[in-house]
Amino acid sequence: MNFKILNGLLDPDERINYINRKIESCKNNYTNVLFKDPAIGILNKLGKNFELIENEIENWLTPTPSPDFIFMVTVENIVTFIDSNGCKEYADKFMEIVYNSVLPDIPILIGIDHSLSGGIIKAICKEYSEENIRLIVFDSHFDFILPKIRCGLIHYDLENNPNTKFSPYDPYIYNRPNSYNADSFLYYLLKDLPPENMFIIGVNDYPSKIAEEIDDIRVRKYVEFYKTIEEAGVHIIKKEDIEKNWNNVCQIISNTNLPYTYVSIDVDICANTSIKGARFLDYIGISHKELYGLISCIKNSKIIGIDIMEFDVYNAGAKIFGKIDRTYDIMTEVLNRLIDKCLI
Repeated sequence: MNFKILNGLLDPDERINYINRKIESCKNNYTNVLFKDPAIGILNKLGKNFELIENEIENWLTPTPSPDFIFMVTVENIVTFIDSNGCKEYADKFMEIVYNSVLPDIPILIGIDHSLSGGIIKAICKEYSEENIRLIVFDSHFDFILPKIRCGLIHYDLENNPNTKFSPYDPYIYNRPNSYNADSFLYYLLKDLPPENMFIIGVNDYPSKIAEEIDDIRVRKYVEFYKTIEEAGVHIIKKEDIEKNWNNVCQIISNTNLPYTYVSIDVDICANTSIKGARFLDYIGISHKELYGLISCIKNSKIIGIDIMEFDVYNAGAKIFGKIDRTYDIMTEVLNRLIDKCLI
C-alpha cells in the first residue's frame, strides 16, 4: 500500500490582522516561521519516506508570499478571489491531480485552506462511488455555512454586541455571493456525497438555545439552515457530546456498513487546548488525547484518504507565552495513527 502526500498552500485569509502579519513578516524574510510549508513540517517528524507532490499556488495566495508579490496581499484582492470562486478552481485542480496521478494510492493532503479538501474528496467519490464512502470530519466549525448566512450573523452582531470585533464600515461584510470557500465547502459536497454518509465531529458552533430563541430573521436563517442540513441526514457530533457521551460517540464512529472512509482534520479541533497552530482560534477544541481516542474508534471501514488542514504557519511550532507550540508533533502523531489504521 502506497501513500502520497500533497501540499496545499492556498491561504486566502481576508482578515486584516492576518494580512498585516504577512506583510510585516515578509519584511523580516519570515524568520519567525518554522516551516513555510506544513507538509514539510509533518514530513520532518513523520520519519517515513513518502513521496511529496508539491502543488503550484499563486505566490500571493500562499501563507508566506515573496517580496515581489506581497503588494497583492490586500483585503480587496483576497475578497475578489474568494467571491469569484477561486477556492473552487483550486479544489477542482486538486481533484484532477488526485484522480489522475495519485489514486489508487492513498492521498494525504496537508496544508492551509480547508476548501482544498473538497477536491480530494470529490476525486475519492469518483473513484470509489459516493454511496460507498463515509466522510469523517474533525472540526470545531460546521463548514456548511454559506456567505450570505454568515454575513447576516455579522450584521446582527454589529447591531447587538457592544464588544463586536466587526466594523460597520467594512465594505466586505455586505453583498457577498454564496461562494465555495473554507466556511462552506461541505455544503457543496452534498452534491457528491449522501448527507447520511457525512459525520462532522467536535463542532463548537451548533446553535445554542439562546440563538434559537432570538427573534431576528438573520439569526433564524442561520439556525434553520444549520438544522435543515442536520435533518437532511448529516451527523453532527458536538464537542459537548464527546465530553458527556464518549462511549456513544465512539460507537457511532465505529459502527458503519460503508466499506471506505475518508478522514478530514481541521487542526482547530484541538485549538486552545493542545495547540495554537490553527488559523482560527475562536473556540476551545477537544484535547489531543481525546482526538487520539476518537481516531482509535474508526473501525470496520478502510481509510482511503486523509487530510490535515488549516495550519497557521506563524504559530505552529512557535514559542507562545513561554511554551513551544506542539501542533506539528500532535498532528504528526495523528497522521501516524491514521496510517497505521490504513495498514491493518
